[in-house]
Amino acid sequence: MTEALEVRATEVGTGPDSFVAELLVSTGQTVEQGAQLLAIETAKSVVEVFAPAAGRVVEVLVGLNASVVEGDLLVVLERIHAAAPPNLPKPSASGVETQPDARASSEFHASPWIRSLAYERGIPLELVHGTGPHGRILEEDLERYVSVSPATASSPAPERSLAGGTSPLAQGSTETRPLSRLQRSVGRNLSANWARIPHVTQFDEFDVSELEAFRVALNHERHEEGPKLSLLPFVIKAAACALTLFPEFNSELSEDQLLLKRDIHVGFAVDTADGVRVPVIRHADRLPLLETARQIARLAERARTNELAPTELGSGSFTISNLGGAGGTAFTPIINAPEVAILGISRTELKPKWNGNAFVPRLMLPLSLSYDHRVINGVAGARFTAYLGSVLSDLRRALL
Repeated sequence: MTEALEVRATEVGTGPDSFVAELLVSTGQTVEQGAQLLAIETAKSVVEVFAPAAGRVVEVLVGLNASVVEGDLLVVLERIHAAAPPNLPKPSASGVETQPDARASSEFHASPWIRSLAYERGIPLELVHGTGPHGRILEEDLERYVSVSPATASSPAPERSLAGGTSPLAQGSTETRPLSRLQRSVGRNLSANWARIPHVTQFDEFDVSELEAFRVALNHERHEEGPKLSLLPFVIKAAACALTLFPEFNSELSEDQLLLKRDIHVGFAVDTADGVRVPVIRHADRLPLLETARQIARLAERARTNELAPTELGSGSFTISNLGGAGGTAFTPIINAPEVAILGISRTELKPKWNGNAFVPRLMLPLSLSYDHRVINGVAGARFTAYLGSVLSDLRRALL
């Protein structure tokens, strides 16, 4: 008894930047329930697609690098209700798993990352037994192969320089570390945005001495109630005020039209073990300060544990990159297209400032605002930054 199953794209959004990064099955192939069929890279994440049930692949409707949007039909499976037991590998006399029939061909399943690892270590993938779903080669399979057959693995290919010769680094002790799929995806988008968008960055610094005193007092009053208030919720609140007053910063450039957005959704960069993710706080202009702080803590934790839902990642209208905890005085953040501006925060510093009578110590916050010069001119950029700084210097302006 058979039943057709349609596997469609989910959690990839409707933008033009999602594409098939890995295609692991072909027509006629039999897959187990939970076997990975393909992987889709979006602008913010990698979505892996798995078989909902055991079955035979009837049709594959997408190819490698094909563009994909939400709801697209990817694969059609024919459900198998009763399948024969898998042909398990047999242990050899040495205790190493071997295939019933020797496999010395190019027909193996391995991700680009595994292929790069094998290339670096000089491991012939056609001789490696994969223990993953549908015989897919995993990193532990490479380790097992090297431990059993160290002499078979050849030396990795020499590192090449841009000029075509051997890099001097390759002659010494080096380590090659493949980029994660998230890093590759983010890197492609950053490169495209930097090449396509004429960036201008406005640098300035503002006195946040009163704001810092207020923040410390709030944390003291609240004790253990909810997350501690950092500087970021205040900056998001001030940015929401500025985006309301300067709507061209809360827009999207579409060919020759500027789409002014009514909703203010502010993304903030989170550094994770797998790369930078940018969760988004929806309707940041409507949220109380403490709720903003709670959402920052919740979304940052979900980002670090790789649990963010697509609805928590996409469709932002403005982004904030906070490097204050790491240090530095200024930097040039890259715009997160289709947004037209991004704000960078650097570490606060006590500096002597003249008050008309004497130099007094004041806590100064450096800001770096990058904007798309096709949409925003220099005067508008300076005015936006100045207003943002005035709100941070005196939060009463947020009430206006």
